[in-house]
Amino acid sequence: MLVNSNMSPLQQVSANYGRGGQTQTTGREHLTTAGVFLSLLLGVTLVGLGQRGLYDLNRLYNPHYQVCNQARYILSGGDSCPVETYAFKTVLLHSYLSLPLFLIFLGLMLYLRTHRLNTWQKAMFRVSNGVAIFFGVEFLLELIIYLFQYHRIVGWYFSLTVTATLLIVLVIYIERRAARKKAASGHH
Repeated sequence: MLVNSNMSPLQQVSANYGRGGQTQTTGREHLTTAGVFLSLLLGVTLVGLGQRGLYDLNRLYNPHYQVCNQARYILSGGDSCPVETYAFKTVLLHSYLSLPLFLIFLGLMLYLRTHRLNTWQKAMFRVSNGVAIFFGVEFLLELIIYLFQYHRIVGWYFSLTVTATLLIVLVIYIERRAARKKAASGHH
């Protein structure tokens, strides 16, 4: 398409709109090295912020935190420390922050997946994807560890159910992706 260099950007858009709305693209935009680095730094910062929030939430609101400090909790429970109650309260308090953060970043990830147009949106998609996965996996691991320590049978059922669900989702995702690639290449 030849465009008059004296035309304004709005005139170029309206000229293209008259031709069926098709515009020429200059190719795919790629993230710069600095953009990738800053995205990684943003992801690490958001994870660090969430971890600090988890620590402070447990320190401030767990009634057994002062009695069951981390060193005693890891080495031995002792008689004065209700270890199971402390561990349950810790997992419960962490769920108050981890679960909402997981859901917020999962929502952001799903929104950007359908609306990503610019490179900054692609970068935010990757950051929100990483942060959502981190907080989701962290919460699941804390819950599974607690269940295996204090309620072994429930821990087995829960961990096997989560594993089966994740495998189902992965199989569906991989097969859909393979079908899209096959359809895009024209092979039936």
